[in-house]
Formats: sequence, C-alpha cells, structure tokens
Amino acid sequence: MWQKLTENRTSKLLERAMDASMLRKQLINQNIANVNTPFYKRLDIDFADALNDRFNKDELEMVRTHPMHIPNPPPGLRPIKITRETKTLSRYDTNNIDVEFEMAQDAQNTLFFQAVAQTWKKRMDTLKSAVQGR
Repeated sequence: MWQKLTENRTSKLLERAMDASMLRKQLINQNIANVNTPFYKRLDIDFADALNDRFNKDELEMVRTHPMHIPNPPPGLRPIKITRETKTLSRYDTNNIDVEFEMAQDAQNTLFFQAVAQTWKKRMDTLKSAVQGR
C-alpha cells in the first residue's frame, strides 16, 4: 500500500528532479577534475528539459477501475540529456572550464537538491501521518 501512495505524479516529479540534480553534481565534479585537460569542453544538463519530459509524460494519469480496462503504458522516460558546451570562450588550449563558475553552479545545484529533498520528505511525512491516522 505504501508503494501505491508514493507512486503519484508529484512524487515522481520530485524524484526526477533529485535524479537530475545528482547527475548534474557528477558532471560538475567531472568538469572541475578536467580543468587542466587540453581540449576538454564542459558538460551540463538542461533541467527544464529533464523535468518537462517527466511532467509531460504524466499529463493524463488514469486509474483502472476494472480489470478489462486498458492499462496505462509504462512511462518510458528518456534519459536525461547531457550536453557538451562548445560555444563558450576557451583558453589557449580550448578548454572552457572556469572553476569559479563551476563552484557557483555546484552551490546552486546543492541548494536545489536540498529544497527538493526537503519537499519530498515533507510529502512522505504527510502520507505517513495519513496512513497512521494522525
């Protein structure tokens, strides 16, 4: 029963946002690690694209009320798209990593993840209270 309560549109969107944020953290770390690698171009994701994909897939969430009804198709999320940034200014070795920018992106990403995780936790606490009858 608990699994059914947590498998709703909002929870899935929050989970997708946390997944995207964790992937972005890995990419930022990879960018910083390659600051001195010649010809390296920074990697990033498009949060709007990642979240819109999840949101649009669940636009019509239907419930089966009879076993003979047609089931919902599986969500089939496409993977989060990683982009290589090639249009920014480069150094003499064409590497385009700016450590200060990456650190700022990391701080922003961390705050985003914490906010989403806190929202998800509050949602789960509310469901837990409802199940327990509080």
